Amino acid sequence: MKEIIYILSLIFFTNLQAYNMEDFEFYTKACERNQYVSCSHLAIIYEQDKLIKQDMKKAEKLYIKACGGNDAFACHNVAVIYSKSDKPTLKNISLKFYEKACIEGEYAKSCLYLGRLYRDSHTLERDYKKAKKMFAIACEANDYLGCKEERILKEAGY
Repeated sequence: MKEIIYILSLIFFTNLQAYNMEDFEFYTKACERNQYVSCSHLAIIYEQDKLIKQDMKKAEKLYIKACGGNDAFACHNVAVIYSKSDKPTLKNISLKFYEKACIEGEYAKSCLYLGRLYRDSHTLERDYKKAKKMFAIACEANDYLGCKEERILKEAGY
C-alpha cells in the first residue's frame, strides 16, 4: 500500500507540476531528515526550472541521496542523468543505477531501459539473455512494453 501511495504521489506531482514554495520548504526539511521520497520530490523541483532556478547538479545529488535510501525512482533518474553523459565512466555507472532500480527496487521502467541497452547497445556487449530477463521483470511488474519486448525476443528464439 505504501508503494502505491508513493507512486501515485510521484505521478500526481510530476504530471501536474503542482509544486509551490511551501512544498519546496517541506521537502527540503524532510530530505534533511533523510526522508528519501522527499529528496526525490526536491530533485524534481530542481530539475523543472519552474519554481526555482534549474540546478541539475543539485538534483543529481538529491537523487543519489534518495537512491541510497532505496528509492528506486531516484536510482532510475540518476541512471538517466548518467546515461546522457559524454563520459564513458558515467555511462558505465548508469548501468549500476539501472540495475539497482530494476532488480532491487523492481522499477519496471529501469528494467525496460536495461533490456534495451543489453539488446541494442553499441557500447555494451549485446546480451539477449540478459535483455530477455530484464524485459521479463518489467513484464511481471505489469509494464506493457516489457511484455511486448520479451515476447519479441522469445519469438526470435532467445
